[in-house]
Amino acid sequence: MKTEPLAAAPAARGPASDGGTVHRVLRILGCFAEKERWGLNELARALNLPRATTHRLLNLCRPLNFVAQDEDGSYCPGLELYRLAGRLSMEMPLNRIAGPILARVRDQTDETTILTLLVRSELKMFFALTASPSHPMRYTIQTNRLEPLTWGATGRALLAFLSPEEIGEAVRRAEPSPLDQRPLDEAELRRSLAGIRAAGHSVTHGQRTPNGVGLAVPFFDGRGEVRGNVALTIPEFRFDPDKQAWLLGLLREAAAELARKMGWT
Repeated sequence: MKTEPLAAAPAARGPASDGGTVHRVLRILGCFAEKERWGLNELARALNLPRATTHRLLNLCRPLNFVAQDEDGSYCPGLELYRLAGRLSMEMPLNRIAGPILARVRDQTDETTILTLLVRSELKMFFALTASPSHPMRYTIQTNRLEPLTWGATGRALLAFLSPEEIGEAVRRAEPSPLDQRPLDEAELRRSLAGIRAAGHSVTHGQRTPNGVGLAVPFFDGRGEVRGNVALTIPEFRFDPDKQAWLLGLLREAAAELARKMGWT
């Protein structure tokens, strides 16, 4: 069983995008999607804002219960932020449509099935929904946390279908592996992306999960833009290479059904 490491806060966007109070408050709230508790100094550094400014903005959020403060002085999500996040996640159309589709793939394979969504503006992705198998040995997937696109079948199945400029920016960031912090190999990544574009799917070994095999098939909206993927994560000792084509076929059917039900085909 694997627990994902905590991700860093969203990177600062620079002075041009930091000018408005509303924008800064929304960035603060976005940090709580990445990590549940923040010290004032830590949060100020992550946002590249003065400590006093960060403190003032946090105090704007507290009366409406979007932010709370622990006894030790750390800041955490308030009850209203939890209520809003929970309500919106329950109402997300993709999650409602994808739930039965993921469950069917899970039942056919008895492996962890995942819905991954692209956040193109950030060049990131997040796991929106999972369906867990009956096996006692299975992976714990943390949902709704931004992750890099350069690692794992789920990330690469999205990155491969972005523009050359976006791929170049992802390469420039050179984010290390979330599994073991190994450095990014640009040449290997670009070869992998070319293969994914040609095949229409991604298969990786041990990039995001220990001793795990990832398989992902992307789905696209009505304009042909990649929006996410349907994926399987399988422990290496249970993975049968002879069944890979069958597994990818199930994922293709699931991705096509999801796109069709969203009205994208």
